[in-house]
Amino acid sequence: HRVLLFFCRNFVEEKMGSKYVKGRSTDLSEVYKESSPSSPLFFILSPGVDPLKDVEALGTRLGFTIDNGKIHNVSLGQGQEVVAEHAMEVAAAEGHWVILQFLLQNIHLVARWLSTLEKLVEHHSLESHPEYRLFMSAEPAPSPETHIIPQGLLDNSIKITSEPPTGMRANLHGALDLFNQEILEQCSKESEFRCILFALCYFHAAVAERRRFGTQGWNRSYPFNNGDLTVSVNVLQNYLEANAKVPWDDLRYLFGEIMYGGHITDDWDRRLCRTYLSEYVQPEML
Repeated sequence: HRVLLFFCRNFVEEKMGSKYVKGRSTDLSEVYKESSPSSPLFFILSPGVDPLKDVEALGTRLGFTIDNGKIHNVSLGQGQEVVAEHAMEVAAAEGHWVILQFLLQNIHLVARWLSTLEKLVEHHSLESHPEYRLFMSAEPAPSPETHIIPQGLLDNSIKITSEPPTGMRANLHGALDLFNQEILEQCSKESEFRCILFALCYFHAAVAERRRFGTQGWNRSYPFNNGDLTVSVNVLQNYLEANAKVPWDDLRYLFGEIMYGGHITDDWDRRLCRTYLSEYVQPEML
């Protein structure tokens, strides 16, 4: 399988150019500009990819957060239909964002409600607040027979699919793309912040890439995602601002035992995670 993928990539690169095999991640802010109250954004999920963190990050930049009540996040399941309907009604009137998550294990519980959702989306596309947006996310159905998302809902949405990067370079680019120049300049200890941020991105790329190798990479499968990295960078900034010197041991503990280590249940995997951090996050890097 991997040999076939290797030759397919080489063929595409030779015939069409390297940009078709080394693509960078799509900037969600650019896709957002194409959306409207009548054009929801629909994320087709892949393992290890969490685009909703990107939605929340974009919302923070534009003044939409869960804390200020301008983002309504609903995981659809039994009994959540009324919650979703109310959130859409309020958001359409006041210009908020609504995130609807279709969980694969629960989607059968809301199958009958999906036709109602399609009508609500059409209804709220008319005369709604211009800042109202609807974001939806779902995993691909395992087979055509189990596909129950209404076709009309998909046709009227801007569909975005995000696949986990392949290879260390792609993983590293994907990690670095999460942070713009404004974020890099936020910390007063700019030199230390940039160096450790790059080390964190490299660490994130390494642990994510190891998942491709099954039990040879990690003894168990762990859902490392971009949210772990962005939270770690926020913690890094806070600790640098609060301490005169870089608290190396504290940072390694937080990253290895809580942020990323919170996913890890195997002792040997935890040891490996700590080893990576001791190599990448150390005083000699400054």
